[in-house]
Amino acid sequence: MSDCAINQAGRVKSQTPLKSIVLALALACAGLPVQAAPKAGDGAQIVAQRLQEKKRVPETEVIRLRPGQLPEVSLSANILYRILVSEIAAQRGVYATAGNTMLELARDTGDYRLARRALEFSLAGGNLSAALDAARYWSRLAPNDPEASSTELALAAASGQTAGLGKTLRARIDAAADKPAAIAQALAVIGRMSDRRKALAVLDEALSDSARKIPASRMALADLAQAAGDSERAASEAREALALAPRSEEAAQRVLEYGLKDDPVRAIADAREFAQRNPDARRLRLVLATQLSDNGDHEGALSEIESMSRRAPEDFDLMFIRAQILYRAGRLPEARGALEQFVEVQAQRERDTAPGTTDAVAASADAYLLLSRIAEEQGDLDGAVQALGRIEDPSVRYSARLRQASLRAKQGNVDEALALIRSAQPQDEEEALQGTLAEAQLLRESNRVDEAIAYLAQADAKQPDTVEIKYDLAMLQERVGNVEAMERLLRQVIALDPEHAHAYNALGYTLADRGQRLPEALALVTRALELAPNDPFIMDSMGWVQYRLGDDEAAAGYLTRAYAVRDDVEIAVHLGEVLWKLNRRAEALKLFRDASARDADNALLKETVQRLGVQP
Repeated sequence: MSDCAINQAGRVKSQTPLKSIVLALALACAGLPVQAAPKAGDGAQIVAQRLQEKKRVPETEVIRLRPGQLPEVSLSANILYRILVSEIAAQRGVYATAGNTMLELARDTGDYRLARRALEFSLAGGNLSAALDAARYWSRLAPNDPEASSTELALAAASGQTAGLGKTLRARIDAAADKPAAIAQALAVIGRMSDRRKALAVLDEALSDSARKIPASRMALADLAQAAGDSERAASEAREALALAPRSEEAAQRVLEYGLKDDPVRAIADAREFAQRNPDARRLRLVLATQLSDNGDHEGALSEIESMSRRAPEDFDLMFIRAQILYRAGRLPEARGALEQFVEVQAQRERDTAPGTTDAVAASADAYLLLSRIAEEQGDLDGAVQALGRIEDPSVRYSARLRQASLRAKQGNVDEALALIRSAQPQDEEEALQGTLAEAQLLRESNRVDEAIAYLAQADAKQPDTVEIKYDLAMLQERVGNVEAMERLLRQVIALDPEHAHAYNALGYTLADRGQRLPEALALVTRALELAPNDPFIMDSMGWVQYRLGDDEAAAGYLTRAYAVRDDVEIAVHLGEVLWKLNRRAEALKLFRDASARDADNALLKETVQRLGVQP
């Protein structure tokens, strides 16, 4: 430490005068009594006092335990030393030392506050086991503290120590005066368990027959059943909750949301019936309208929203939701008119209120984004660019400018698009990175690959620890055949981010596609698949590696799974080639024909069918 040294005897030897206020703050943090600091000029009196002091009383004799109260502890050098060691360790991020030291002190003094502080340090350090030890000691020292006992139970559940948990929670719920609150606390404890099915079993044990007559208990069971993947029981428990509380919108929402996975027709019918009885159930009716629209019943969804608007004409959000449904229904002119009306209302709100007191700017931004999308779908790219240019919300303004640039590039005005990106003003490093990557993408998509490489290489030199720049640059190097540079960059990406699945995948696939270092390619793609087991492109790479290794059956298995997840043209071509080799020619031809129908100019498709002598 810079201004004090602590010796082994526990005394603090100051190299500069220690301000009395600093000492007071340290002791206050510990919750210990503070004596007034001596006045200046009292040095001779203090020396005389110390000469007359008796031998120091051992620390075990200055701690007096008082049942039901905090212990009476006289501050000693040793106690102060241990508090300071613990707090300083925590400040330096050494949480294990901080927690252990503070918990030992709690045991020595019997002060539950120190045990709670030890718990905080252990949680900060991610040490669940030590946190549980501290919580247990805190609970033992403060047996009537509900926070202490709840924390102990929650940490025990998170640690998988659930023996007797259901019975303990049952006793607490049955004894509680406020049973819904006790059920909520029990759910918070059980929610720490990673095994949701086991958590549901614990909650089942915790709820007595009388407790199950409380709507909150049925909703808790519904929530856990849904989390455990038991949609049928979730819907059933939600209906039980609604039967106990027929006007509960919370229960009705669960009947709809959970019932959709079990019996969608019944769930929607139940929701409509509830909405008729309770027309002001806004949240439920919004979920219902969304679901109706998702199911293609746009008229039913619009009917719900329009009915709600008649009851609440000042609910401006309903205007935007109506426009969204019209857009999803393909009624673009009507959607556009609804959005323009919504924008006018937001402008009026902004004029009539003090700046910053409404969400009018953000709401207008959402409308302009949708107006831009409509204009683009109608073929009016200039209109789409103009709509984006009207966005003033700072949180989306920069991304809107990037979208403007993309639309200008789509019109063939690449230089204008680049100028838009370069003139935009990012608010932070994240937006600046988005701009860098967007500019490189525009250059790449306009076949100005050499410019894109030079631009990203310059950016990489300025920001050598930016994974996204290195990865995109690596992909460009692979595109021009500079495999050595690609490998170097991808290995740098992996060094910076050891869990970057696509870096492992790209390197492994490239090696396999060239028939080089196939065992290493297999190891790289295996690691990628471990990190992202459901990624179709990584499954495709694994299939291609297996094909190159000569295991055609394994290759077909991986590629079939990849294509089932995503019917991408290049995955189809890979699978087609493997099936062709396995003499499953009819299946292969169908894949080649489907791929050709979607992208006849795909380079991989053209090369593959020519090499195989196939006429799709």
